[in-house]
Amino acid sequence: MDAARAETRTDRPFADALADLLAARSRQEIVAYERTFEQVGSALYRWDVWAAAYLIGGGCSDDAFLDFRAGVIALGQTRYDQVLASPDSLKHRYWAECVGQSRHAWSRCGHAAVRCTKAGRRSGSSGS
Repeated sequence: MDAARAETRTDRPFADALADLLAARSRQEIVAYERTFEQVGSALYRWDVWAAAYLIGGGCSDDAFLDFRAGVIALGQTRYDQVLASPDSLKHRYWAECVGQSRHAWSRCGHAAVRCTKAGRRSGSSGS
């Protein structure tokens, strides 16, 4: 996530930078990323985190909560750990740190591994 954030520019959204970084990895590394992403996302699947998402966004459907969790993960390990410890820590930081990233962008980051393999973007060859 940190590498993808470092590669993000106005003309290159976070989700695209993440997919490009994953595309350079072996199939095994991409699958490992996807499994890890699902595990850390599942750890955020709690009522107190959903309540924070609801308050921050002025409502939060199940799809929006999926995107919200992807956004939290994309903020990096430090912010992720803070949210696990105290979802209220997101009050003002979340949207400030997500400026320029739409809900759709976070949804795309949650599916980055699938996107790069389905599109044939994976450039690593012998990882399968």
